[in-house]
Amino acid sequence: MVRKLPTGSSSSFYLQLYQIVDDRSSDPIISWSKSNNNSFIVWDLKKLRSDILLKSSSVLGRNLPEFIAKIRSHRFRRVVKGPGELEFSHDDFARGPLVKKMMAKSLSERIEKFDAQIKIMKCRLKAKETTLKVENLFQSLRI
Repeated sequence: MVRKLPTGSSSSFYLQLYQIVDDRSSDPIISWSKSNNNSFIVWDLKKLRSDILLKSSSVLGRNLPEFIAKIRSHRFRRVVKGPGELEFSHDDFARGPLVKKMMAKSLSERIEKFDAQIKIMKCRLKAKETTLKVENLFQSLRI
């Protein structure tokens, strides 16, 4: 059973990592595992740092130790392979349309949350405007 990846501040980590792993142009550096749809392999550590981590937002980390620490903190497990091979797996991080749908849903939820916050702010503003009108009426009645 596939569970939903977390939303909120950690969702941007999963989304950005997914976009990089799923990007065919980065396959020589980082790509999906051919044997497991729930894991990815880092092929070139130097280029990961110079071409991806340093050029992306700090969500993934700025250097390799920080990247690995963030991967582990988001419940990825290291897949034991041969020396020099770096593969990480996560039960809920998978290649395919399901994750893309989850990403779209996560984005949609964030937009809905933002819209709700805007509505709340508009209501508060309207309430303040009404309060000011009432206060002005009381002021004019006292004169």
